[in-house]
Amino acid sequence: MNFDLDADQQMLRETIDRLFDAHAATPDPATEWDAYRDLGLLALPFAEAQGGLGMGHEAVMLLMESYGRTLGRAPYLQSVMMAGQLLARVGGAVADNALAAMLEGRSRPALALFEPGMRYRWDAPAMTATRTASGWRLSGSKVAILDGDRADLLLCPARVQDGLGLFLVPADTPGVTRRCRPTPDGRGAAEFDLADVDVHSDHALGDPATNADLLAAVLDGAIAATCAEAVGAMDRLIVITTDYLNTRTQFGVAIGSFQALQHRAADMLVAMEQARSMTFHAVSMLDAPPAESTIAVAAAKVLVNRAARFVGSEAIQLHGGMGLASEYPAGRYFQRLTVIETLFGDTDHMLNIVEAGGGLS
Repeated sequence: MNFDLDADQQMLRETIDRLFDAHAATPDPATEWDAYRDLGLLALPFAEAQGGLGMGHEAVMLLMESYGRTLGRAPYLQSVMMAGQLLARVGGAVADNALAAMLEGRSRPALALFEPGMRYRWDAPAMTATRTASGWRLSGSKVAILDGDRADLLLCPARVQDGLGLFLVPADTPGVTRRCRPTPDGRGAAEFDLADVDVHSDHALGDPATNADLLAAVLDGAIAATCAEAVGAMDRLIVITTDYLNTRTQFGVAIGSFQALQHRAADMLVAMEQARSMTFHAVSMLDAPPAESTIAVAAAKVLVNRAARFVGSEAIQLHGGMGLASEYPAGRYFQRLTVIETLFGDTDHMLNIVEAGGGLS
């Protein structure tokens, strides 16, 4: 497998890095989102026929690495890689219009996937959808919706008689209650309660018989993107740590000159590069048959989770107490890596997926 970037990918990476670095000093999700729109990054993974740039999975990985290196705050994972990709896959006039609004930066849709008590399960929702004269009536709760505090549209999977229904619900619809819940790293998230919410029949998307397969594919892509974000965060955290080792003095010399600490920093780099390699492999498998793609992505998440825990913990240990200070960046990267470790599935959950699928071929 060739991990070298071609000329176009290298140019894209440099452009994204400049943009993300410019917004890193004063992170504001709204301003960052507008900048993504202006540069065309919202359209990056979508087909040209859908108004996108058609640049593929590898381009998204480059973007998410830069996103992780700068602790990006805009809802790219949620609105583009989850809700946006699902809208692109289900098709239809309503979905196409919602996707177009997202590509233009006018809308921030969110996939309301998880429910109370379901942990990482999403394929058997308790939310119900019952037929009405004009469409459907939804009842149930959704939790842990990343960037749900700013979302204006919800994509809600719900149980229907013939499979898995998927409904597009404006967040301000009567009967929808939002509760904002920040994540441990200070980002926005929300819970939503839907109490007898009426949805027009046009807003029932896709086919209940195939929606679960579409959701599984979207989730694989989102997990791979999360792995790339973690790699970028680890990369930057290693730079921060080695800079500290080379400037912090003890006994009249920089502590980075001590061989034991050099070995620990080298081990951090090895762990990060292994995670990057597995992420590359996962990204390359996203167009493979679904079973193979899911196993590759889960295996990558296992290694990324372990690397994130190791790199984050080592960075804090090598910094000492100041590593946890809110004013110092190392602690913020550690917090983000800790959240990513459980995002979409912790190590045990992902190992179960790999085992159930028979392991990597």
